[in-house]
Amino acid sequence: MTSKSKNSYIETLIPIIILFVSTTGWYSLDYVGMKAFWIGFFVLSFTYAFLILKDFRRNIDIKKLVTNKYNILLILYSVWVSISYLYNYQGRGSLLYTFKVWFMIIFYIILTEIYIDNITKENKKILIHNISKFIFILGIFHSVVGLYQFITLSNKIFGVVISDWAPYNPAAMYGNVNGFGTYLFISIICGFNLFIEGLNKKSNKYTAFLLIFQMYMMYLTVARTSIVALIAYFVFIFILLLVKKKELLVKIFSKNNVILFIACNLIMFSIIKLPEYRGYINKLLNKDYVSEERTAENMLKEKNSKGFNNRNIIWKAVGDNYKEYIYFGDGLKYNVLDRIDVVNVISERSEGVDRISYHNTLVRYFASNGVLGLVLFLAMYFAIPLKLFINMIKCREIDIESSIIIILLAVIFMYMQMEEVYIGEIGFMSIITNFVLGYGGTLLTKRQR
Repeated sequence: MTSKSKNSYIETLIPIIILFVSTTGWYSLDYVGMKAFWIGFFVLSFTYAFLILKDFRRNIDIKKLVTNKYNILLILYSVWVSISYLYNYQGRGSLLYTFKVWFMIIFYIILTEIYIDNITKENKKILIHNISKFIFILGIFHSVVGLYQFITLSNKIFGVVISDWAPYNPAAMYGNVNGFGTYLFISIICGFNLFIEGLNKKSNKYTAFLLIFQMYMMYLTVARTSIVALIAYFVFIFILLLVKKKELLVKIFSKNNVILFIACNLIMFSIIKLPEYRGYINKLLNKDYVSEERTAENMLKEKNSKGFNNRNIIWKAVGDNYKEYIYFGDGLKYNVLDRIDVVNVISERSEGVDRISYHNTLVRYFASNGVLGLVLFLAMYFAIPLKLFINMIKCREIDIESSIIIILLAVIFMYMQMEEVYIGEIGFMSIITNFVLGYGGTLLTKRQR
């Protein structure tokens, strides 16, 4: 077992990597350039790998690692994805994409398994606390920026444009409001974890307010996929607590906490619902007040009236030409672009692009990697929650740790039905999913320390 000081480096590095990867959706990344991002990402990744292999090399059972059924599934997935991209060879892009898939699987699922499998329960708690704290703190920063955009109707801070999205529908630092909504989806889950940890602390009232603050900012994003997935998470988690931890549920909804929730909601509701604050605050900031009629409520009604927001046109285009995708998919060719009106289906800013989001992870796998790619993804993804569920049935006991992994994978899968979370890509939700899968993989052969 490694020392506490050695573990602390990794416990801090993992949340730093997650936050760093979250910047891929930032509008301001254009000012820095992707080259700088890649340099930073690979430096952090190789540091992560070096620390794990250095600290745990004596604990690694190569035979067990290679013969582990889940790891075999990961390798099969990576091999087939590589074959499908190379079959649809598009030059250097296909080679780089294949490399990324292997890199992310090895570094952020398999190495995560090795790390989690060799640390104590206490170290796990510290790791989860650090991840939650780092993500939640950045979520606070994004939310403050988003509230500034909403109130001032401006995307400029100190003269720098931080987003080109309409400020009445705040996107914070992101170039797309769904990116902000996605970050808040995970940040609120992390904030709730911190709230649970601090139930007996007086300072928990600040966590509660900041948690509710982020919930209201998520409402302003009108990012329906993230909102629905977050609601599902709380439904599942409260059912789990009702069945397994009633005393914790009673603490959460204590008299003091209920009063605190009501007070926090009144404060945030007054800010969101009273537009005259805009004029007053803009006057203090010496800014001209620009009236804007559209509200989150109106935008939500508009989105709901549009149903899938034309995403079904993309899905239909793939489905109508299924014979073209069924064996190897089309890799990075994105033939769907020739079959839809990109400007009308997506937006004017997508005109001339060579890649788009399919806005559905299952459609993406089928289109890019064929039926076998889709099947291998589903097998890789559901092997963990199904096995954990079966284990609990056999033991006739609900395990909290396993249940939370199942819930996280369930709500991420819900999120996947309207967004892409491709295992092998480098993005915020992808790396979160990799860590959850890596953590969950260790529970399949759980041993207590």
